[in-house]
Amino acid sequence: MQRWWKGLKTRGSTEIIGLILQAVERQALTRSKIMYHAILNFKQVTDYTAFLTKEGLLTYLSQDRKYTITDRGRQFLTLFKETNKLLTTHYDDMAANNEEQNQQEPPPPPQQQQQQQWVALHKQHN
Repeated sequence: MQRWWKGLKTRGSTEIIGLILQAVERQALTRSKIMYHAILNFKQVTDYTAFLTKEGLLTYLSQDRKYTITDRGRQFLTLFKETNKLLTTHYDDMAANNEEQNQQEPPPPPQQQQQQQWVALHKQHN
């Protein structure tokens, strides 16, 4: 059984920024909700939201204590999504399919493998 965190890989800052912007794309969110959506810790969310606010990609709504995306943030997010589409290759799709198949079909136990090999050898000689 695969755990959800096994699918996580080390993420770069660009990917984290994209995930934060995707989280607030439809509605303004608190830092806690951004943490949940982007799977980040409190320090990461604090640092990234401060940076994104300073760079004009997010706006902080102090009355609601929520962050919302700006037009500049939407432009970045559009480019981020397009770039991800371009970088997704046929091999990425094949690797994902192979991983799914490996999870669905466990290999037979060693005794069964030996029996299958013996039967195959026996069929070749007869």
